[in-house]
Amino acid sequence: MRFVCLLLLLALPVLAQPRKASAFGNTKDDDEPASPQPSAPAAECAGADVALLRGLLFATEPNPLEVRVQAIEDLGLLGDARALNPLAQLVFDPNARVWSAALRAIGAIRHPRAEEILSNIIRHPQLAEAQKLKALEYLPFQNTPSAIRFIASVQRTTTLPSGVQNLGRRIMLEIPLARGGTQ
Repeated sequence: MRFVCLLLLLALPVLAQPRKASAFGNTKDDDEPASPQPSAPAAECAGADVALLRGLLFATEPNPLEVRVQAIEDLGLLGDARALNPLAQLVFDPNARVWSAALRAIGAIRHPRAEEILSNIIRHPQLAEAQKLKALEYLPFQNTPSAIRFIASVQRTTTLPSGVQNLGRRIMLEIPLARGGTQ
């Protein structure tokens, strides 16, 4: 896994450079030096991809705990939905700082997949109540009607721990649209 990510990281700047089209036998193009800088959109794309890959490498490889936590939080700040599945795997990390940072990062990314992951964490039968509470805290930031409906259902679900149900009630009282108010 690390080898593949490293190869992709090294290949992205090369792949992002635009290719110069030339006709067979055209000598005019051969005299012009190749542009060392990629075009602006390609450079931005490559920069985002490199940032994502670096964040994933630092978050998942054996690094000091502080480095891993910072990389996980940075993935959330990037807002790239491609980081959601690796972040969801980090929720199962035994270290509380790692899974807490992963939940924060998932909550920061507004995407239907992030909402799905947070909802699945709340429903998961084997995760700790602390993880479910954190996931429920970040779910309103998705700011979708389906997230609000899910929170409303959490407060009525008897199979969830009472702490999770109570937090669901408290969140529903704090959401203006849930009480019939306007935004």
